Amino acid sequence: MGNAVEQAKQPDVAERVADLALAVPYARALLTIRGYAVGLLDAGYTREALYEDFERARSVLEERGAPEEAEDTILDVMDFLVGFTSDFMKL
Repeated sequence: MGNAVEQAKQPDVAERVADLALAVPYARALLTIRGYAVGLLDAGYTREALYEDFERARSVLEERGAPEEAEDTILDVMDFLVGFTSDFMKL
């Protein structure tokens, strides 16, 4: 039961990523979302769960009618997560 309470207190990662993608211009959003992902990974969040949450964030953006640039930001960070980027941006 305690685990369910802990989960309820945590913000929805997909919603938070979508919010970040919409909150600031692309260049800043990219670094902000990457930093958020680093923090989650450092806290023990699995890459698989994070990737799934980023996929869900794309759906959230679509539901909100967000501009394509917001989704591009998320896709770029997903590339960082799977290593499809230069070494210094990999997560």
